[in-house]
Amino acid sequence: MLQTNRYTMKLLIYLVVFVLLFNGCTANNVADSLIQKYCKQSSEYPSAINNPNYYNFCIASLKENPESQKARNIDELIVIGAINAMSNLTNVKRIVEKIIKERKYKSRLSKKLLGDCVKLYSEARDFSKASNNINEAKNGPTLCELEFNGENQQVSPVRKENDVLFTMIDIPYLFNSIAHN
Repeated sequence: MLQTNRYTMKLLIYLVVFVLLFNGCTANNVADSLIQKYCKQSSEYPSAINNPNYYNFCIASLKENPESQKARNIDELIVIGAINAMSNLTNVKRIVEKIIKERKYKSRLSKKLLGDCVKLYSEARDFSKASNNINEAKNGPTLCELEFNGENQQVSPVRKENDVLFTMIDIPYLFNSIAHN
């Protein structure tokens, strides 16, 4: 009888562990399928069509955030995407500040333009403004690049970072468009 109780306990423990593992895998599959679904839908919007890597980047950037595995709907993915974008915006701003501080710019004009970029990033980081319209946050990297590439004919030292940042901001913006259409 004692042996039967031990066997029953072991079986019960194995069953509980199996259920917990299965439940975790199912939750991850739900989040992964949501991410794939909305990354696919958003990749059909004009700003994403121009970026051939958008779909894969969208999936990778959302999965990179562990909170995405808890997402159960598009609104939760929008929040996660916005958090990712704001984090990336902060990192790009730090890179530009470091370039200015270490005097790694090519001319006084470049220094001025980089200072303007820092202001633009700071404005875009005002999440109270950006949360009302995620698209407003795109102004930071877009205007920064425009200042360098316009009549000034300067080369932006953060062009690649701004391209990534633009796409990071585009993800929650496009998800928001899907959610409200």
